[in-house]
Amino acid sequence: MAIKKIKNTRHQKFASVFSIMTVIFLIAAFMVGSLQSNSDTDFSVSGIVMAAGFIIVITMIRRTLNTDKLAFNVPIVLLAYYTILMVMCDWQISYFLLLCLVFSAISCLYLNFYRSVSYIIVQNLFVGFMIIRGFPVGGQGTSLLITLINWAICILCNVAMLMLARSATITLNKALENQSSFRDLLGSTENYVAMVDERNEIVYASKTLSMLGNIGNQELVQGRPFIDLFPGRTLKLYAGKMLKEKENYAEDWEFTLNGQKRYFKAASHSLPGQAANSLISLYDMTHLAERDEIAAMKDSMKIGLFFMDQNYVIQDHYSRYLEELLVEENLAGKLFTDVISNSVTPSELDSIKDYFGMIIEQAYDQDMLDDINPLNELHYINVRTGDRKVFQCEFATIERGQEVFLLVTVYDITTRVELQQRLAEEETKRQEEMQSLFELIQVDPDVFSDFSEDMEHEFSTIDKIQKDDTLSAHEVLVKVYQSIHAIKSNAVILGLNIFGNKAHNLESKIKKLREIQGNVPFVEMLNLTVDIEKLAQEKEGFKTTLAKLQSYGGGGSSGGAARQNVKVLLDSLSKTAYKAAEDMEKIVKFVSGDVDAEAIDNGPRRVIKEVLVQLIRNSIVHGIELPENRTAKGKNETGLIKLSIKLTEDNKYIHIKISDDGKGLDYAKIAERAIQNKIIKEEEAENKDMLIKAIFAPGFSTAETEGVHGGRGIGLNLVRDRIKEVNGTIKLKSEQDKGTLFFIAIPLTNQSSKS
Repeated sequence: MAIKKIKNTRHQKFASVFSIMTVIFLIAAFMVGSLQSNSDTDFSVSGIVMAAGFIIVITMIRRTLNTDKLAFNVPIVLLAYYTILMVMCDWQISYFLLLCLVFSAISCLYLNFYRSVSYIIVQNLFVGFMIIRGFPVGGQGTSLLITLINWAICILCNVAMLMLARSATITLNKALENQSSFRDLLGSTENYVAMVDERNEIVYASKTLSMLGNIGNQELVQGRPFIDLFPGRTLKLYAGKMLKEKENYAEDWEFTLNGQKRYFKAASHSLPGQAANSLISLYDMTHLAERDEIAAMKDSMKIGLFFMDQNYVIQDHYSRYLEELLVEENLAGKLFTDVISNSVTPSELDSIKDYFGMIIEQAYDQDMLDDINPLNELHYINVRTGDRKVFQCEFATIERGQEVFLLVTVYDITTRVELQQRLAEEETKRQEEMQSLFELIQVDPDVFSDFSEDMEHEFSTIDKIQKDDTLSAHEVLVKVYQSIHAIKSNAVILGLNIFGNKAHNLESKIKKLREIQGNVPFVEMLNLTVDIEKLAQEKEGFKTTLAKLQSYGGGGSSGGAARQNVKVLLDSLSKTAYKAAEDMEKIVKFVSGDVDAEAIDNGPRRVIKEVLVQLIRNSIVHGIELPENRTAKGKNETGLIKLSIKLTEDNKYIHIKISDDGKGLDYAKIAERAIQNKIIKEEEAENKDMLIKAIFAPGFSTAETEGVHGGRGIGLNLVRDRIKEVNGTIKLKSEQDKGTLFFIAIPLTNQSSKS
């Protein structure tokens, strides 16, 4: 609609009127010329031709939507029309070339340069054709030379008109482009803009200003009084004063519209030119005024307050206290998600972004959004300074025009959370101390001393691993996992269930960290260090409790080398077997009649104990069947685990054999799980040597569920690494439904005797 209006310009109307007048003139000239020349013209036929020509031109002008086409169509019809009339009067009228020049002028009046060029070329080709065929286009009796001279003059005039038309066309196109651009600007701008004439009627108005007067189409406001656009008495008074001083007006408007306080900066000034129009602009300052009010309040409050856009960018104005809370400066322009990224995991950060999207959509119940707020308790960590705080974040949506912002409020709840944690920890600690006391009463002091020494070694190993800068985060996690697993295993042996469960939970955290692809977040490694330190403190509590028990009972540990003798080791292994069997609802018998005391005293006691504990647990979890399954296979319902530890005759090696009479290795299941975990290739599924290597890989397990006794794939990996530490070897032999035998050889060296 707008395009059609723009195309309907004055020059096109003038060209069309001139074309119609030319048709009328041609009719009159033809009739006068025919009468004066006394030619035998058939006026009845001529009348039909003249009427047809007139109707065709009128119809063409009225029905053509693209008026640019008239620059070619109208003059070509006039040329054909007049040529037919000349033929009918036997060329008695001698103004043909002059009228061709008039037709060219009509084409140029439509100001479409390329169509005018096309017409003038066609016209002159037609004239040239007629001259060649002998038509008297220059008039009856005119020589060929005079005709050619007149034609040349006509061509020069055509060129001159084309040059003028080109210049006018360029000027017109620029004016149309400017007009179109101005209309587009008014349709897209968010500002309130209008142009009014000397009668204070609207010439143009922006869409926003039209909508202020409840008029959806901005073209419908043209010609209306400007003051009619403003609702309410206050705005009309403001508008009336502006119109009185519209040549040079600038004031601030403050009013209430639809129950909302609004602020406008209004200005008006006269435009140059003869039209005496004025340009009026109203700039909505409401959000700036609100921002200033909020700024005055937020700077006096001890809370973090800031605006965040839909891309999580912190806006320019935020409370001064926010920098103190976050221990960061110059927060404007930073992404809030980047600020908290070191305090949450990548998956948690994705959930937080999804939550922000839900708030911005404004399609969800506010109570529901409050319930699922992932930042209701944010444990914030500043990596640069090491500051640790707990924040509670609340969110509200604020609309500014077409854009939605989040108003974020941050409260420091560190003191409250720490108090709640201390109260909960103290209560849990009291309960755990009571249960630990009952558990420790049942532990032999020598066995506990052995356990305590092993724990000291594992925690010392963990400390060294964490300080080793040559290891990657994933390598650190594997080694720490092994040590925590060894500590847990020893705790379970003694029946220290509370401590064992804490170690088990710590294992779960480490396992999740190992499953993270790429770099492990700094905050997670830091939290892991804190958890390990807490577990180490539990160990120290054991010593204090045991010392109290010994002082009350008047007894004590036998001390010295007795802690490392055969009895302590076999008691520990026996407890391991019967505890695991009880938890797994299985029945086992642990036989250890062939154990060389000298091998235990002189060998790597700790390594031997850790390895055997893991192998016994592995036999009970994966090897020994449930009693009903053993009976169905014709076996005794009691599974048998045998252990022998001997020195070789040359006293160079310790040979350890541990076997069970369980179901043996399930090579098919091992192959399936190893391929699934990408430990072996599919073509290696039948290679038993590769399958045996796979069961020692970190994280490999055929168990369907995880438990305190196994299923996480760390036991056999720990066995392999511990034996490797003392330069030993391990082999196994397994037969289906007959059981599995592990054979271990450990060189007896000075190093091993100290372990």
